[in-house]
Amino acid sequence: MNAMPKKIAPNQIAGILAETFKEKAEITCYVGSNAATPTASLEALTNAIKLRSLKLPYFKMVHLLLQGPVPYVEKGLQDRIMTYSIFSAGDVRQAANEGRAYYLPCTLANLDSLIGKGRQFEPDVALLKVCQNEYTGEFSLGLSVEALHTAIDHAKVVIAELDPTMPFTQGQSVVDAQSIDYLIEEGVQPVYDFAAPDFDNLSAEEIRIGELITDHFIDHGITLQVGLGKIPDAVVGTIRDAHYKDLGVQTELYGDGLMLLEKEGIVTNRKKKANLGYSTTSLIMGSKELYDFVHMRAGVQMRPSAYTNSAETIQKNAPFISVNTAIGVDMLGNVWADFIDPRRYYSGVGGQPDFIRALHNRIYGTPIIAFKSLTNKGESKITKMHPPGVSLTTSAYDGVVIVTEWGVADLREMTIGEKALAIASIAHPNFRDDFLRYVYDDPLFTKPIGFTLDKTPRGVIPYDGSVKLDG
Repeated sequence: MNAMPKKIAPNQIAGILAETFKEKAEITCYVGSNAATPTASLEALTNAIKLRSLKLPYFKMVHLLLQGPVPYVEKGLQDRIMTYSIFSAGDVRQAANEGRAYYLPCTLANLDSLIGKGRQFEPDVALLKVCQNEYTGEFSLGLSVEALHTAIDHAKVVIAELDPTMPFTQGQSVVDAQSIDYLIEEGVQPVYDFAAPDFDNLSAEEIRIGELITDHFIDHGITLQVGLGKIPDAVVGTIRDAHYKDLGVQTELYGDGLMLLEKEGIVTNRKKKANLGYSTTSLIMGSKELYDFVHMRAGVQMRPSAYTNSAETIQKNAPFISVNTAIGVDMLGNVWADFIDPRRYYSGVGGQPDFIRALHNRIYGTPIIAFKSLTNKGESKITKMHPPGVSLTTSAYDGVVIVTEWGVADLREMTIGEKALAIASIAHPNFRDDFLRYVYDDPLFTKPIGFTLDKTPRGVIPYDGSVKLDG
C-alpha cells in the first residue's frame, strides 16, 4: 500500500475493481452513508456496469441511509449489482418494496459484527468521503463514521472522495493516509445539507409531547439521545425553553437540535461519566450551520456506532434519556418502526433497540417512544394488534415509556393487562373509549382488582398543560 493515496477520476473506479477482482465472481462493497454519501463514485460505477465494457464481478452494495440519487437500484441492473440496505428512504425504499433491493435488518450497535472479518458481508471494497485538514494533512471521515473503520480495515480496496465542503470532525473520525488506496477530487458533489427545523413553530401536538417528556423525565445533568424528526425537535424545543443545565449528549445521530442546546449552554457534557466534556455521535446530518458548527470542534466528537450505541457506554452515562419515535404500538406494548405493514417496508431499525435494551433497568434511565396519536389520514397509531408479519423494534417484554399528545404510559414492570389499559388511555379520544372497553371486556387482559373504567390506570400521566387540541 502506498504512503499516500493515488489520485484517480471517478471513471477509473470500474477499471481498478475489474483488474483487482478479476478472479472473483462476486464482491461486497461497503458504502459511506447519510450526508456523506459518495454520489460521484456511485454514479460512475453504475455507468460502467450499464456499459458492460468491462468484465466486472457481481456487486453487493451494503450501506445505511444514502442521500441523493442511487442509480444502481433502477430496474434491470439486479443481475449485476444489488443493494443490501440497513436503513433506507427514497429510491432504495421503493426498490426494496418492489423486490429490487434487499432490506438487511441490523441495529447500529451490531454493524461491526455484520461486516467484520469472516462475516457474510465482510467488504472487499469501501467507498466513502473524506475531508482533509489543511494544516496537518490528516484525513477525516467528517459526517459519517458509523462502521467505516471496520470497513476500511478489512477492504482490499479503499476509495475515498475528497470533499472540501465536508467539515473536519474530531474524535475517531481521523483516518491515516495509508489506509486510503485511491483518492477522487474531480466531480465530487457537496455533502447533503437540509433546512434546520423551526423550533419556534411546532404544532400543538408536538408541543404537548415535548412538554410531557421534558416535565416528567428531563432533569439537570442527564445524558440525552434524540433522533431526527418533528417529535425529537419538540423535545429539544421544550428543553431549551425550560433552561435545564449541564446536559450531556451521546447519540447515534447529531442534528440541529442538539447543536441548538449546545449553543444555548444547556448541553455542556460536564456531568457525563464516559467522554466527559464533549458530545459523542457516529453520524451528523442537518443544516449548513450545523456543519460549520462541528468543523474542528473538540466539543463534538465522532465515535463508531458500535461504541455510541453500546449498552456499556450508555449505562455509564446514567441517568440517560433516549427519545425515539415509531410507526405504531399495540396493546401488548409491541412497537414497530421499520415497516408500515407486511407489504410496505419503510426505513430500518436504526439504533432504537440498542438504547431501549441498554436502559432496561430504571437505574440507567428511561427509554421513550413518542409519536402523535393519529396518522395523517386520521387513523390511530395505537392498535389492538400489530400488523401480522411486521418486525418489531421493541417487544412487549421491553420496558419502555410511550408518549402521545394525550399523555404518558410508563409500561415498566407492568402486567399485560396493565400495559393494555395504560396504552389505551393515551390514545386519541376518537378511539380511546373503544380501546378501553376492548381491554376491559377481554379476559386475556387480566385487570387489577377493583379497576373500573373511570379510574386512571397505573403508570398513566394524562396531559394537563395549557395547549388545547380538538378532540
